[in-house]
Amino acid sequence: MEAEFEQDKVDSVRYGMEIILGSLIKGIILLTLAYLLGILPQVIIALICGSLLRLVSGGAHCTSYLRCISCGSVVYLSIGKAALYFESFSSHDQLAMILTPCFLIMAVSAFLWAPAEVPYRVIRYRESILFKWLTVSYIILCLTIIFYYEDGIRLSYIMAGVLALLAQTFSFTPPGYLVIGKIDAFLLYLTSKKGGE
Repeated sequence: MEAEFEQDKVDSVRYGMEIILGSLIKGIILLTLAYLLGILPQVIIALICGSLLRLVSGGAHCTSYLRCISCGSVVYLSIGKAALYFESFSSHDQLAMILTPCFLIMAVSAFLWAPAEVPYRVIRYRESILFKWLTVSYIILCLTIIFYYEDGIRLSYIMAGVLALLAQTFSFTPPGYLVIGKIDAFLLYLTSKKGGE
C-alpha cells in the first residue's frame, strides 16, 4: 500500500514536470509561428485566457506530448486568424449580441461539467465544487472586463480571448472529449502510418 502511494506521488510529480516543460516548449513554438503569421498579440491573449480557464476547469488531453503540441498549436493559431478576420467585418456595437450567448453557453457548461478529469489527479467532491465555482467566476470576470473596457480594446483582441474561452469550454464537455479523442486517434494513425513506411 505504501509503495503504491509512493508511486502515485512519483507519477504526480512527473506529470507536473512534464506539464511545465511541455508548456514552455509549446509556448515557444506557438509564439514563433504566431509571429511569422502576423497574429502574435491575438495568440498571446488567447493563450492567456484559455490557459487560465484550463487551470481551474480541466479538460480533454491528447495522449502524447507531440500530438498535444500539434493540436494546441492548430487551435490557437486558428483562433488568432479567426479573431483578426472577425475584426474586419464586425464592430464594437455588435459585441453584446455576440458575447451574451457565448458566455451563457460557457456558464451553463461550467455548471454541468467543470471541473473535468485530468491525468494523475483525483478530484474530490469539495475540490470539485471549489473548481466549479472558480470556473464560473473566471468566466464572469472575463465578461465583466470585456464589457467594462470594450471601447478601449481592439476587437480582434476581445474575440481572441472569447474564442479561446469557448475552445477551452468545449474541451471539458462530453462532445469535446469525443472530438479531441478522435483527433488524437487520427494523429496517432498518421504518425504510426508514417513510421511504418
